[in-house]
Amino acid sequence: MKLLLVSPQVECSVGQLLSGWGHEVRHAPGVEQVGALLQGVEGVLVVGTSNSVAEDMARLSTAEVRPRPFLLAVVPASAEQVPLDALLAAAVDDFLLMPFEPAQLQNRIEWLARRRKVGMQAPVEDPRSRDVHDRLSAIIQTQSEIANAGLELGKVMSLIAERAMRLCGASGTAVALAEGDELVYEVTHGNSMPHRGFRLKLSHSLTGMSILRGEVLHTRDTEDDPRVNVAATRATGIRSMIIVPLRRIGSTVGAINVSYPEPNAYDDLDVRTLEMMGRLLGAAMSNAAEFEAKQTLVDELATTLAALQQSQELFQSFMNHSPVLAFMKDSEGRRVWVNESCARFFQCDMESLRGRTDAELLPAMTAARLRREDKAVLSTGQPLQSEQVVPAPDGTPHYWLNHKFLLRDTNGRQLLGGVSIDITARKQAEKALRRSEESFRALIEGLPEAIFAHRGGRLLYINPAGLAFLDQRSVEDVAGMSLLELIHLDDRAEAATVLEGSLEKGPATTREVRFLRTRGPMMSAELSAMRLLFDGEPATVVSARNITERKQMQARLLLADRLASVGTLASGVAHEINNPLAFVLSNLGFLEEECQLLRSELPRDRLSEMEDVLRETKQGAERVRHIVRDLRTLSRDEGEQLSDVDVRGVIESSLGLVRHELRHRARLVKELEPVPVVRASEGRLGQVLLNLLINAAHAIPDGRPGDNEVRVRLRAIAGHVVIEVLDTGSGIPPEVRDRIFDPFFTTKPVGMGTGLGLSICHGIVTGMGGDITVESEVGRGSTFRITLPIPQAAPEDLDSEDAVSA
Repeated sequence: MKLLLVSPQVECSVGQLLSGWGHEVRHAPGVEQVGALLQGVEGVLVVGTSNSVAEDMARLSTAEVRPRPFLLAVVPASAEQVPLDALLAAAVDDFLLMPFEPAQLQNRIEWLARRRKVGMQAPVEDPRSRDVHDRLSAIIQTQSEIANAGLELGKVMSLIAERAMRLCGASGTAVALAEGDELVYEVTHGNSMPHRGFRLKLSHSLTGMSILRGEVLHTRDTEDDPRVNVAATRATGIRSMIIVPLRRIGSTVGAINVSYPEPNAYDDLDVRTLEMMGRLLGAAMSNAAEFEAKQTLVDELATTLAALQQSQELFQSFMNHSPVLAFMKDSEGRRVWVNESCARFFQCDMESLRGRTDAELLPAMTAARLRREDKAVLSTGQPLQSEQVVPAPDGTPHYWLNHKFLLRDTNGRQLLGGVSIDITARKQAEKALRRSEESFRALIEGLPEAIFAHRGGRLLYINPAGLAFLDQRSVEDVAGMSLLELIHLDDRAEAATVLEGSLEKGPATTREVRFLRTRGPMMSAELSAMRLLFDGEPATVVSARNITERKQMQARLLLADRLASVGTLASGVAHEINNPLAFVLSNLGFLEEECQLLRSELPRDRLSEMEDVLRETKQGAERVRHIVRDLRTLSRDEGEQLSDVDVRGVIESSLGLVRHELRHRARLVKELEPVPVVRASEGRLGQVLLNLLINAAHAIPDGRPGDNEVRVRLRAIAGHVVIEVLDTGSGIPPEVRDRIFDPFFTTKPVGMGTGLGLSICHGIVTGMGGDITVESEVGRGSTFRITLPIPQAAPEDLDSEDAVSA
């Protein structure tokens, strides 16, 4: 592989590793010297400090090189902080921290090379090697070709399947249709060709699962996916695939899938592409079915009307073979002529129907209703069209579309002519369609995502989730407003690109925006839009998904990682201090013994001074030992394992860590009563107490320790151990008191706090089965109270001597 190494060191260890693995390595001391070296390389590795790597990557990402090589940043561990935001902005494919194991570098290069190979495996003229706009253009062209292909469904399915394989860069594609509890592969291309006509149970395959659920399914690696029949995929050489269900008139009738011989061979663009192709095929199938139904009805009507214009002989011949019921009646309602279809419906021959009225053949109410229609036509001379329910002789109801009109025979006698078309199947289809529309509306109403429909910049519809999304506004409050008015001013440009893009290109790229709310903080959401018909007219339908909690979770993970690093550092520091501290304490003991031996040889005042110095030195060393012990307690990672914890000891350890912070701010008062042990995590309980003590110190201004105090109180009440941290600080205003345990809420200046401390404390205490509350008054201070349950096995009342001993 041809690689470019950008490093100020000529003999770079990374370059030596790459050369040793057989790669062709080009070297450049800096980005300024890259020049033509970028041409033809498959990957670029940049070694430097965190800041320089981000700047170099940003300059390389803008270089006009096609095809674009992958970019790998190698950042030394000595850097203060890895600039993740800068690397992401520079479109870096991956980064690696030094020092690292050679296998880590080799795996990353192989992975990036595989991704680059998958992205370039299509020919130059294939839309997969172009950008999203080219792919959309190809899909639009496909839609035009479908229109030219007419309503021949087999031809349309083959066209879409072949085009989907090319657009997604797949090695095979297939269209499977559901028949009962089986699926049948009707169309196949590529390496899926041998499976044409193959039948499989719906419940025995991932394709059948997609049809049954009506969901888009895909698998990155069939070897690791429990939903996949591994034996079948191994036999066909499939390692990854995408499956999109095909919907026709509200129901799932099949699926289209593409497959690849390598794992992880597709990206999100391929999934969206196949979804669009699936929609095209579903629409084509719906159009074909609808056209077939309408064409049948039109043909029947046209055939009937044409037969009336023909001669008597042709009329008789045609009407006797027509599926419609045709008849002629005299002014008294007696049948003077019927066709064979009418005779078959009444289950008798044509001759026996002549001269008979509706009252003789049908129920009384039905016959009276038909007679009233007949009289209306005879009296007005105007044709009549109606829909009636007329039961068959066996009682089965049938829906009929009746056409009645006035005729005159050669003698000038008035006759009533009519034809009846059986529309029972159409009525059933209309009912099914109405049920489908009601189900679809119920689906939209029940979706957890906010759905907005607007036309001409004005809102037309909001689902219940959208009302809750906007902080429970009523529909009347937002009707007629522009959706952009509900979005933060700084994000309206991003939102406008999504909405305007949907007018021309179909589904637009998802964007993150902030929604304004009448109460509470702003809400972050993913916004996407598409153009479709709403109430029969074109409109833009917008979907908004709340991602506030997800973003908060990401911030928590970053903070947890930082706290883990601090804990690891504290544990290492404590370990490193303990070793020399042991020598110091041992030598101090030896010096004390030596001073006792020299008591008779030195002056008394001189010896007393040396003993005082040794005593003070030993006290200082013991103080260092206690601080190290407290650091080890705080940094101990106990996970979720709970044990019997001496709360008093944890308090003493935490106080030892914050004495310096409190010294210049307030007096420390301890009221620690004997209490039973509790089931808790010692390290995490210490983390909570340390956070509360530091917050108490920060609530008191520096410089007046005599006027303020921080009081720590420990006692047992009603089967619980209660820990209270009281301060005489500034207090918490009532309007923010209920929100202090919310993630990311802080009253400290920008840069002074993350707003996660009390939220994490709340999670730790509740995770141990306890509770944490606050009482505060502005100008008089605050009281934080932690309540932990006493284990059932522990005695409820301990006498003072046992508690002190424990």
